[in-house]
Amino acid sequence: MPPELKRFFTYWSLTFAVLIFYTLAALVAGLDIWEKIMDNVRKRRAQLKPKGPLLDPNPLKGMNIAATIGMGPGQQPNEKRQWVLDRATEVAKRLKLNVGILVLEDNKEHPLVQITDAKSLKAYRVDKTWVAEARAGNVEREGQIKDLLERYLASDFLGIEDVRPKRTTELAREAAAKPSPAARPAEPAQVRPATEAQDPE
Repeated sequence: MPPELKRFFTYWSLTFAVLIFYTLAALVAGLDIWEKIMDNVRKRRAQLKPKGPLLDPNPLKGMNIAATIGMGPGQQPNEKRQWVLDRATEVAKRLKLNVGILVLEDNKEHPLVQITDAKSLKAYRVDKTWVAEARAGNVEREGQIKDLLERYLASDFLGIEDVRPKRTTELAREAAAKPSPAARPAEPAQVRPATEAQDPE
């Protein structure tokens, strides 16, 4: 070793040893502090953990589309939809059907009754004019709505096909609604499966 380098280490060796010691001590202290911080974080997470059962990340797993239909927070009915829901529920109870019923509205504000037994899903559109008349006190109109709903439910969910109302198209309903000099034809059904709403003639 050169004499200059030997003199340098002679005078500064103790300083280097002290610096290395303090560096190692700081590293050990830092690791100890880090371990304490992580321990506190784990304890805090354990305190914040919900006491009840954990939420199912996939609550719809194993369910078909019909089984997912239900009344959610954003589907609470207004007065018109609640009126239709009450009549549809009454009809389902009279037929002793174990079904879920949801009433929405289509783009023309006609109530859309969706009924499911968790295996199949059926939708029926109720004419808004009929609903307005029935809610205004027209008992006959209310009876017609309930009768048609009952006949559709009996045919679709109980298999009683002979009570199903006769199928009509949109154009036929419009033609029947127009007055004519001749005797006016019988009034078409205003409760029908939603799939018939856009049928061609």
